[in-house]
Amino acid sequence: MVHSRHKAALALVIIGLAAAIVLAGVDRLTRDRIQQARDARAEATLTAMLPEMRFDNELIDDHVALTIPGLQTPARVYRARFQGQPVAALVDLVTPHGYSGDIRILVAVEPGGTVIATRVLAHRETPGLGDKIEIERDDWIRGFTGRSLDSTPSESWAPDQEGGDFDTLTSATITSAAVIDAVHAVLRGLENAEPGRLWAPVSDS
Repeated sequence: MVHSRHKAALALVIIGLAAAIVLAGVDRLTRDRIQQARDARAEATLTAMLPEMRFDNELIDDHVALTIPGLQTPARVYRARFQGQPVAALVDLVTPHGYSGDIRILVAVEPGGTVIATRVLAHRETPGLGDKIEIERDDWIRGFTGRSLDSTPSESWAPDQEGGDFDTLTSATITSAAVIDAVHAVLRGLENAEPGRLWAPVSDS
């Protein structure tokens, strides 16, 4: 009887280990597929944000991590180059400060620190209100183009309802502030980053 119990217990242990291995494999496969989907979405958006003549390298393969002030997770910075020279940094980050949670944003910035374009890749904001951060639904996101730390003082990086320079999306103040803060943080992060990591040219040799 005791022997049978030992065999049953051993069988349960083996089944448990097998299940754990299978689940680990499924989790890794799922994470890989999710990352591939994220990369594909990012690549399509990155290409659309920069005119083709502006860069000639494979953006998706040329990236570094960047610590962004106020965000726990480092951003991924894609480096656009033309004939080896840096022409833009495209920062892919996630801010957790949206009204309904995470907002994933891409910010393209010139080497001089001026915003080229900003796009929202993913969010869970309120339909009809917060979703106007999407370029397909509203031109609001274009308001960051041409902005820089030099042209816009630190205290002005806020919705106009809070005394800032940026329009507030109707009934979406928190969403507006989250995106504004994120773009501001990107510019500060790039300004404080080691220049050699982001803007160093690549030799043809």
